[in-house]
Amino acid sequence: MLNPSFGSSAVHTEEGLHAMQFRGRTICITGGSRGIGRALCHEFAQLGAAAIVVAGRSRGDLPDMIGSTLVNFISVDLAEPDGARMLAHVLIAEHPDCSVLVNNAGQQVLGDCVAPDAEEIASAFESEIQLNFTSPVLLGLYLMPLLLRHRHAAICNITSGLALAPKQSSPVYCATKAGLGSYTRALRYQAGSRAANLKIFEALPPLVDTDMTRGRGRGKITPEDCARQIVQGMQRDRPIIDVGKTRLLRAIMRVSPRLGYGIMRNG
Repeated sequence: MLNPSFGSSAVHTEEGLHAMQFRGRTICITGGSRGIGRALCHEFAQLGAAAIVVAGRSRGDLPDMIGSTLVNFISVDLAEPDGARMLAHVLIAEHPDCSVLVNNAGQQVLGDCVAPDAEEIASAFESEIQLNFTSPVLLGLYLMPLLLRHRHAAICNITSGLALAPKQSSPVYCATKAGLGSYTRALRYQAGSRAANLKIFEALPPLVDTDMTRGRGRGKITPEDCARQIVQGMQRDRPIIDVGKTRLLRAIMRVSPRLGYGIMRNG
């Protein structure tokens, strides 16, 4: 039986928008045991989520409870071809109240694609494509029947500011994020015409201080700040959530794409 609180999960705000509410919800976050994903767990818990289902390779020190919010962990490797199907099977069987999916898991492989030994990074790129693009797409498809059962449901795909302008050191990462962003927009078009109860979000973080970015770049924001902006964007029903400096990059790309590409080229 669906949680009756789902019936009131969207309210009218002073801005004239239909804000999403997360109280009483069950939310699945991939890659939620650290970094942005872990910070998202805390944000949703503070807003009264009933349960958070974290999917990933390792639970780490993720607690069983965050405040009054139950935290469940599903061990799955979404870089493997059957990972998304396995996760969807468990969610449908054990967490049928899940109404929000946040595709957060990702990895960034640095690689020179024009080096004489370029073939040595092929397998790493295959895993990167699977985790960053293929699994989020498939997971949304496998869970669609479940999500459409709820009066108010959402998918949030977390891409990157690098989806707007790539850097040369991680070409496949940038491509997967750009591809997922394009897919998310098309999915939003479909939901808008045929499934008004399903909100589709894309969140584009800038450089965030996580394990993945350790030793890279400057001017990073914290995972907590990033997560806060993502959740606020979802609450305010912003389909495209530009986090931090991504807003500035998007503005630059509108005025001078050449300048934007030049700024981001060397990451």
